Amino acid sequence: MNKLYYILSLCFLWMGCSDFLEYKDQDKIIPRELKHFDELVYGEIIKKTSGSEMKALDFMTDDIMSVVLPIEGSSSRRDSRSEFFGYFTWAKNNQLDMEQRERNDNNWAFFYNKILRCNILENDVSQFEEDHDRVKTRLLGELTFMRALAYYYLVNIYGEPYENKEQAKKALGVPINTAISIEKKVYTRAKLQEVYDLIEKDLLQAIDLLKAGDQENSIFRPNVNAAYLFLSRIYLQQKRWEDAKKMSSTLITESGATIETLENMSKYIANGITLYNNSNKSILFSWGRRDNSPLSTSTSEAGHWEVSQDLRNLYVKKDNAEDIRATAFFDKYKPYYPKKYYIFTRSCNDWCYRIEEAYLNRAEACIELGGTENIEQAMRDINSIRRSRIKGDYEKNTNDAEEARKIMREEKRMEFCFEDCRWFDIRRWKIEITHKFQDLNAPLAADTYVLTAGNPNYILSLPLDVQDKNFEIENFERVETLVSK
Repeated sequence: MNKLYYILSLCFLWMGCSDFLEYKDQDKIIPRELKHFDELVYGEIIKKTSGSEMKALDFMTDDIMSVVLPIEGSSSRRDSRSEFFGYFTWAKNNQLDMEQRERNDNNWAFFYNKILRCNILENDVSQFEEDHDRVKTRLLGELTFMRALAYYYLVNIYGEPYENKEQAKKALGVPINTAISIEKKVYTRAKLQEVYDLIEKDLLQAIDLLKAGDQENSIFRPNVNAAYLFLSRIYLQQKRWEDAKKMSSTLITESGATIETLENMSKYIANGITLYNNSNKSILFSWGRRDNSPLSTSTSEAGHWEVSQDLRNLYVKKDNAEDIRATAFFDKYKPYYPKKYYIFTRSCNDWCYRIEEAYLNRAEACIELGGTENIEQAMRDINSIRRSRIKGDYEKNTNDAEEARKIMREEKRMEFCFEDCRWFDIRRWKIEITHKFQDLNAPLAADTYVLTAGNPNYILSLPLDVQDKNFEIENFERVETLVSK
């Protein structure tokens, strides 16, 4: 077993009379039992998210807008938009803020740290000969899942978008690290298909191990359902429609999870509870923490970010249909702020994956497969969610694939806003977006930035510290997006 010291937040009081004066570090232990690794995997791999800045991805979507108030309309001339300016404008260097100061992207280090820890712990846990209560098997399943999850985010942030298998054999993904110790090594990018193959292999292995291991039955630890969901994502990314349909169907059938009901959603609204709570039976897996939303909780600041009007308009009451997500997802008195970020009214972690996504993933796969039967299945899946979100006339029906595709994409945007789906969907669907950015002293004027379909800026720049230290790894060339001032 590797002689590595793992720092744990444990308060073991190991003091007996015979060794009272003997020094013992109360914060460090060398794990020698599976129960030690059980706590280590949860604390250091699953729960710990310090350093992640995934929230920056929201600023590249069409779900956030820039707002500048006139002098008479604001109590403060403060401008809080600086930090995410480079992301909002899809700048050539997305790590420069509004004052052109460097702000290193920490996602790369965060997820590769997860991968290295998973490699080390997988090696250590594998060395146990016995598997009492099948804990070893479950831990190995959790580690392979978390490693796959890390690669999923990395390749969809820093790798080329997946077009087809032939393109993916030549396109560049992200480095693959199989090390089980800290090594001084210069890494280069693996081919895109290699990364996707690795993710699929890990997820399939995780499913087998988690099925065979002891059952935690907790949404706070990786589980078979979460692995099914991520496999369906991977298959959609690769346009493997039939596999995506089958995997989503398996999850829907076997998980026991249910779409959160209209009645429960209404109770959450009435009691000031967010969607992320541990009584929500739609949540498959909940992990980690992220910083509070960078969107302003007050519109008094002269320059600030808000939920885009374009997104808010999707929930507007129409005829005999009232979409309760308008108040479940956004504060009634602060519609410009996503309630999913509220930290005082939730009982789950910040990254949650829900069964509703499986229905929309199956709907997308069915639409792309085509045919009357598949389109009908897609609309049933979409309406299954709408039935639990809309008071009144919720049903939408069509036999046209293009219209069904439009309905599905809009529904997914509405259901999963600010839940790490939108940017990845924009990339793979090649959606064009326009952002307006106003100068603090000229609120009526605005610069226009456009992310065109298939733009190279779909790929983020490598973190500045990686560029400074690794001269062999490829950094994709990004382009200017400013089209008018």
